[in-house]
Amino acid sequence: MHGQALTEYTIILMLAVIILVIPWGGNPPPIEQLVDAFRQFYLDYSWNMSLP
Repeated sequence: MHGQALTEYTIILMLAVIILVIPWGGNPPPIEQLVDAFRQFYLDYSWNMSLP
């Protein structure tokens, strides 16, 4: 029974990574969409903070 939880967590983590890096339905991978969303948010935030 020792190490069973580690194996389960590893399998779940691998599935999550696979889901995030595979493009679905002709769209970019979800991780790329997430990074682009954070990038756009930061650009909008920094532009807004630069205003007087």
